[in-house]
Amino acid sequence: MSIAFLGLAAGSIIYVITELLAVARRGGMKVLTPWMILLGLLLGFATDAVVTAAGV
Repeated sequence: MSIAFLGLAAGSIIYVITELLAVARRGGMKVLTPWMILLGLLLGFATDAVVTAAGV
């Protein structure tokens, strides 16, 4: 059951990213949007690393 929910979460994240990239193409922000998506992913991984290191 947890695999199904993780798959659903991954699919929703992929959907949001593709929609952000489509909006960026229309809005003329082709460079800024991918960098901000990458920054968000890196901040998410950094947050997970801090929580894991803290033992929570």
